[in-house]
Formats: sequence, structure tokens, C-alpha cells
Amino acid sequence: MQKIKLILVFCFFLILPNFCWALDMDTLKTDFLQGNYRRVIFEGQAQVDRMHLGDTDELNYILGLSYLKESKLELAGDCFRRILNNTGSKFKEEASLGLGDTYLVAGQFQQAEDIYNKLIADDSNSSQKPAVWYRLSQLESKRGDHQKGNDYLFKLKRDFPLSPELRLTKGIMSINIPANDSGEYSIQVGFFTNSVNANNLKSTLLSKNYPAYIESFGTGYRVKVGRFKLQKEALDLEGKLSQDGFATKVCP
Repeated sequence: MQKIKLILVFCFFLILPNFCWALDMDTLKTDFLQGNYRRVIFEGQAQVDRMHLGDTDELNYILGLSYLKESKLELAGDCFRRILNNTGSKFKEEASLGLGDTYLVAGQFQQAEDIYNKLIADDSNSSQKPAVWYRLSQLESKRGDHQKGNDYLFKLKRDFPLSPELRLTKGIMSINIPANDSGEYSIQVGFFTNSVNANNLKSTLLSKNYPAYIESFGTGYRVKVGRFKLQKEALDLEGKLSQDGFATKVCP
């Protein structure tokens, strides 16, 4: 009987903290969904400070989002970086997106763009891809490049027509295909000041059956692929080039 009591006491102290932890996380998630970000920060940060057991990545993710909502960008970035430093984390993609958002809100557009592009480069089938296209459209719009922002929105509409991000585009900008006075679209894959490098890239593209050619531009050389009447055709080919690892840009 004494042995059974000891086992029950041991189980009580082993299971109860995990049970309470699950309840605390459920409460934090509910508060976050209800927009109680300051409460999440107050309770969540206290839990991080006294945490001894379990994986804190989910907590750091909720905290990071809450700090981001409250415009506490440095603290948000710290939360996302803690997750990214854990190589086995299940929240690495979400944390990468969150860190990119932190830079985007801070107006550090190049850092944000680098993170978004790396997220897609690391996994072309990432579940975060619709969110990345949407954020890149916002980023380019903030930079003043509305054409490029429109291109990202078109990709979002083409590849993820049922994504929740697409519903967010209403009222941001038109995602219709813009008029092109030249009547032709192409995909730029590279720009070089050295003709040898340009020809090397052209040869590589031709070996992969892409219709590549070189255009002189100022003091350099543009390596391009295709000539299309419709922007959609150019964007479709751009998607294939991107999947093959080429840096691309649709040009009117």
C-alpha cells in the first residue's frame, strides 16, 4: 500500500505541471485570438521566466506575435530568434515568417525580403508560401514598386485562389493584369557587365530548354527568357524558372 501511495504521489507531481501547462497555453491562445495581447505578454512572459519543463517554442511564438501586435519589435524579434535557434523546433517556418514581419513593420525591407525569399528557397512547397507572396506584395508596395507588388498578388491569385491571404488583398491594390504599351512581356534572369558571364547563363538556360537571349542595356547585358503577349504566360514561365533556382523578374 505504501508503494502504491508513493507511485501516485510521483505521478501527481509529474503529470500535474504538464496538465497545468496545457491549460495555460489554451488560455493564452484564447486571449490572443480575442486580441488581449497585453494579457498574453504579461502572463506568457512570466511563464517563460519561470519555465523549467517542456518545449517553450509555442509559447515564444504566441509571445512574439503579441509583441508584434503591440509594436514591441525588438522583443518580438527576440522571441522568434529563440525559436530559430532551436534546430528541432516545429515552429521554425512560422518563426521565420514572424521575424520577416518584424523587419517589414520596422521598415527594414531588405532584411524582410531576404527572410521571406529564404523561407521559400528552403522549401518551395512551404505551407507559408501564400503568406510570403502576400507579404512581398505589401513590401514592394511600401517601396513604391506597385508593378512588382501587383505581380506578387497575381501569383497569389494564380497559385492559391482559396487562400485566406487573398481575401486580405481587397482594397489594397488591383490584381488585374495591367496594360502593357509594348505588348510584350519577358523574364529577366540575370544582369551582367561582363558579356562572358551573360553568355554562360544564356547557355545554361538553353541547355534546360528555356528560350534565352541577351539584350544590351546601358553598360551591361540582360539575360532574358521568352516573349509573351500576356503577363500570365510570363508569370507561368517565371514560376518554372524560380523552381529551377533562377532569380527572376517579369519585365514589360
